[in-house]
Amino acid sequence: MAQLPTIRRSILGRMLLITLAPAMLLLSALSVYFYAQARASLEDEMSRRLIGMARTLAAQIDPAPVLHFVPGDEQTRTYRAMVEKLRPLAEANDASRVYVVKFDESVLFDTDPAGVVGGTMYQLAGHRRELKLVQQGRAAASPMFKGAGGRFYKAGYAPLAADGETAALVGVDADVRFFERLREIRRNLALLSLFGSTLLAVFSVLFARRLAWPIRRLARSATRIGEGDYETPVAEKTGDEIELLADTLNGMRARIVERDRYLQMMQRGIAHEVRNPLGGMALYCDILSDELAARPDLLAHVEKIRREVKGLDAVVNEFLDFTKEQAPDRRRVDVRDYLAELLMFYAGMAERQGVRVVKTVAADVHFAAFDPDLLRRALHNLLLNALQAMPDGGELRLDARRRPGELEICIADTGKGIPESNLAHVFTPFFTTKDTGTGLGLPFAKKVVESHGGRLILESRIGEGTRVCVNLPQTAETEAS
Repeated sequence: MAQLPTIRRSILGRMLLITLAPAMLLLSALSVYFYAQARASLEDEMSRRLIGMARTLAAQIDPAPVLHFVPGDEQTRTYRAMVEKLRPLAEANDASRVYVVKFDESVLFDTDPAGVVGGTMYQLAGHRRELKLVQQGRAAASPMFKGAGGRFYKAGYAPLAADGETAALVGVDADVRFFERLREIRRNLALLSLFGSTLLAVFSVLFARRLAWPIRRLARSATRIGEGDYETPVAEKTGDEIELLADTLNGMRARIVERDRYLQMMQRGIAHEVRNPLGGMALYCDILSDELAARPDLLAHVEKIRREVKGLDAVVNEFLDFTKEQAPDRRRVDVRDYLAELLMFYAGMAERQGVRVVKTVAADVHFAAFDPDLLRRALHNLLLNALQAMPDGGELRLDARRRPGELEICIADTGKGIPESNLAHVFTPFFTTKDTGTGLGLPFAKKVVESHGGRLILESRIGEGTRVCVNLPQTAETEAS
């Protein structure tokens, strides 16, 4: 059976492209969306908590002493008392630092041991918007920022009022611990996307195979029909459009069988109708020969008629052979003896034309499986064509060797070669460039080879000759013999 053509874009590939790629993009987009939503929600929650804490602490701070702290007051009793009061409150609420800062970013108070009065709170340089809101008497939360040790922090700011006016800013810093939860959420979303993509890929592969396998079987059935196997039914019981296609192929197969039966009846009828008058013409040629025995000048015309009648009869026979479907009767054949016997038929013709015959059979070629009678008729046509291409002498080569899974028999001549314009038509029935011949030799040989499931390959160059190779598939058992 001929090989199915290569599928450049398989259903499986398209299914994966159509379903998996958009699904992965969708899952990735959803993962990014849910991650962003979770992050925004957790950040908003922390902002509200820090703002509430800043407001609470601002209410507990007496602005009178704080607003008058100067550098060096860090060791005073009042300063230390405030630190001891505010630090436990901050730690109880998971805050790392509480501070009071003027709006010129200079520090008035800081629970951080490293903080000093009069120092600059540099983080406020990036929080101008929040600083402005606090100056207006409103609380605000900063965006995340990187602090000491490379950790991320958020800050809550609340105004510290004195005499009815906003005099300073109370800030509360806390490390962003929800990042751990975000990492866990991101990891879970990634695992979910991977699991979903894998599951979808598995379902896509299973569905594509369920769809592709019946189609491939249908393709093989169509190939069998194309090769002349009209007896094997196409059976696909899938209950869907594939079964409808199978039924359509079965209907086509039945119509082809009916058409071939009708054509064969016509062929036999035509052959019968043609052969009857040809037989009568041959009989009258014999009668004329007897009656014109004394007229040798007229007998030449009778002989010409007889030759034309025989030629027509040969055309009818070749036409019937070509149109008749013949299933190969494969047998185990000794290849060396078979080819030697085949060449004996053409030894005399080759010698008369001055053609040198060279036969080469590879050492590993012994037995092969094919129909010896059918193949003999095909090879006879090829050998005859080769000899007719060398009327003035040359070399005829017959080679046999094994290829993986095949027996290859090649016939090569050193004749004139076939013009490139004719190469595309050499296997067309009734196409011939010879003065005599039906143009069925090569098509018949190709049909015989393909009925074996093999290939017939023809190569030709003008001035160099023609080479025709017959490749017949072989089983492992035959090759091992």
